[in-house]
Amino acid sequence: MSLDPSENNLLDVFDLPKEQSLAAFYDRMVSVPVSALASLKKELHVAMGKDRSKGIFIRYGWHSGVSDAINALEFKWYTKTDLVNAGPLFHKLHGYLDEVNIKSLKFDENDAVELIEVDWFNSYEVDEYDMTYGFSEKPVCHTLCGYASGYLSKVLGQTILVKEKKCEAMGHDHCEVVMMPLNKWGEEQQDEYRYYQSSSMIEELDEISAKLKTERDYLSTANDVHRKLIEELLAKQGLQNIVDLLYETSGLPAFIEDQNHKIIMKSDDVDIDIDLKDRCPDFI
Repeated sequence: MSLDPSENNLLDVFDLPKEQSLAAFYDRMVSVPVSALASLKKELHVAMGKDRSKGIFIRYGWHSGVSDAINALEFKWYTKTDLVNAGPLFHKLHGYLDEVNIKSLKFDENDAVELIEVDWFNSYEVDEYDMTYGFSEKPVCHTLCGYASGYLSKVLGQTILVKEKKCEAMGHDHCEVVMMPLNKWGEEQQDEYRYYQSSSMIEELDEISAKLKTERDYLSTANDVHRKLIEELLAKQGLQNIVDLLYETSGLPAFIEDQNHKIIMKSDDVDIDIDLKDRCPDFI
C-alpha cells in the first residue's frame, strides 16, 4: 500500500483517483473481461449444473469481500456505518456496479446491524448473464451477494446473509437486495447459507463421485452379462445355460416364457409361483 493506513481515513481513500485508490488497498490487481467470466460461468453450468456453480461464485464473492474487509479495517474509521458505507464504494471501485443506494441501515439496541436494504444499478453479472442467456426467471448476481456477505460479516463481526429480491436480469429496473444477520432469516433462507460453506461443495462432489462409481459398476455388470450371453449364443448352448448365467451374474431370478405367458425355462434353484397373465394382463 502506498498510503499509511493508520494515518488515513477509510472513506477518504475512495476520493482519490482510481489508480491511487487501488494502490492504497492492493499490492497487485488483475482485470478479467466480463465476456471471459460469462464463458467460465457457462462452462461450469454445463459441467456442474447451475445450482452447484452458483455456490462456486458465491464463495468466490465471499472471499473477495472478506479480503477487502481486512484491508478496510487497517484504515481509520469511526463508526460501523463508515464500514458499511465503504462496502458499496469497494463495489464501484472494482467495476462490479455503476451505483449503489443504501435505502435502509438499522441497528438494534446492542449496536448490531439488524437490517440493510440496498439498490444495485447496472450489475456486471446482469451483463454477463445477458451475453449468454438473456432473460432470467431468478436473480443472477451471485458473486455480488457473496461479496457483500463476506465483506459485511468480516467488518461487523456477525454473519450477514445477503438475498437478492429483484434483479435487472429478471426485467426489473435495478436489483434490490436485503441483508440481515443469519438468525433473522427464516429457515428457507437460512438454507441458502449452505452455498457459503465450502464443506457442502466437498460433500456434493463426494456424492457425485459415489453415484458415478455406482453407475460405472452397473455398466460394468451389464457389459459382462452381455459378453457372456454372446459367448453362450455363439457356443450354441441351450436356453437353460442362458437363464442360469443371468441369475448367477445379476442375482435376480431369470426366466423365459412363451406367447401364452407360460414359463418354459427358469434359472436353477429359483421358484416362480406367479401367473404372469394375471399379474400383467396387458403384457404382449
